[in-house]
This record gives sequence, structure tokens and C-alpha cells, in this order.
Amino acid sequence: MSKKLLLSLCAVALLAISAFGQTADELLEKNLKAMGGKDKLMALKSVQMTGKMKMGPIEAPFTLTKARPSQMRVDFTIQGMTGSQAYDGTTGWMVMPFQGNKDPQKMAEEQLKDIRTEADFDGPTFDYKAKGNKVEYVGKEDVQGTPSYKLKLTTKDGKESNIYLDAETYLVIRTDTTVNMMGQEVETETTIGDYKEVNGLYFPYSLESHQKGKEGMGGRAIAFEKIELDPKVDAAMFVMPAVAAKPVEKSEPKKQ
Repeated sequence: MSKKLLLSLCAVALLAISAFGQTADELLEKNLKAMGGKDKLMALKSVQMTGKMKMGPIEAPFTLTKARPSQMRVDFTIQGMTGSQAYDGTTGWMVMPFQGNKDPQKMAEEQLKDIRTEADFDGPTFDYKAKGNKVEYVGKEDVQGTPSYKLKLTTKDGKESNIYLDAETYLVIRTDTTVNMMGQEVETETTIGDYKEVNGLYFPYSLESHQKGKEGMGGRAIAFEKIELDPKVDAAMFVMPAVAAKPVEKSEPKKQ
């Protein structure tokens, strides 16, 4: 093998390493910068988002509240009934009157894995190694005609998902993940967009998700109408309420 050919092959190998091996952490750094900067994001203590969620013909107003380090609550109203899902950093719970449960119920383990990931205030990719998570750069891929960088996230709970960053803006434009719905694991794809600036930080105002392989068949669309940064948040709102003991019914004496 000639020295010239050897040098050429080495150059190609180095370019390949540069383009592939380095990018998981570098892409995440660029994503943080695109969102407004690491320092500004870390200075944020709480956020509250209000909007509407559409599931077929059903439209549900909702409020999503998050606080550091990993507290989250979402309240939504459907046909006059309000449901809640929350996580206080340890316990995940929900109130689902639509399912006949008016009292708070603890989440099952699989649901807990989902909300634990969602409640992480900075997101599971931020400082992921310290959290026991893993992020790998998979390669470039088109997302509806938009060139993107594909990252694979594996949380310490074993939950896997794919994250797609716009190759030009470095903002997240799609995620693929598996969520627990009614006790079943369902693969979903979520398209993310309509980014707007809020006090120097950029947030998506539109999310559309559907079951993988079932585009155009139902799904869920979320449109944020207002995003507030650092609102006053009472930590008690994330804690599962105690269920009041039901009064013992007194039986009337039988008539002789």
C-alpha cells in the first residue's frame, strides 16, 4: 500500500470518527445553545404551560406545571370532568374520574417510568451520565424532508427513545418513544414545532403524536397558548392527597 493511499484512508477514517463519534455530546450542547443557553435554562426554577389538547373530536383544556428538580403536574378537563396526573419526585399519582376513579390512585410501575422521565425538569439528556442515562449518536436521517441528527436515549429505567434534532437549528423536531396506555406499551411518534421565544428561551408550542405506523388515524395534538417562566408554585400541589376515610354506615335496627 502506498504512503499516499494510506494517508488518504487515515484522513477518511478521522473524518468518519469526527462526524460520528464526537457528536452525541456536541449535538446536545448545540441543542442547549439553540434553546437559549445552558446558563439561562439552569437558572429557571419552574414553568407553567396552558393550552388545549385534541384527541379526535374531543378538545381538552389543560395546565402543565413543572418545578425543579423533578416535580410535575398536569390537570385537564374533558366533558366537565377534571383529571390530574402528577409526580412529586418520588410518587406518581393520578385522578381519573372518566374511568370511575374520583379518588387519587398511585401509578403502576410502567406509568411511573414514563412520568419520571417527563418530570425531569432539564430533560433526561441534560447531564445524562450523572443521571445514569445513555445517549448515542445514531446518524443523519430525514424527518418529513428535513435533514436531522438522530440520537438514541436509554434511561436508567431501561426506557428507550429516539430524538431528532434539526440539522440546521439543532432544535428537537421529533421523538419516538414507547408509552404506557391503558396498561399496554404503545410505540408513538411525536412531531414538535412552532418554536417561540419566551424571555430569551425557546419553547415548542405545537406537538402532534400518533401511534407508530398509524399516521392520520386519531392521535393527539397539543397547542400551547401561554408559557410562564418562574411562576410561584406551591410544592404541595405535586403531593398525592390523602384519601378521606369513608364514614361507616350505621344500620338501622330491624323492626319487630
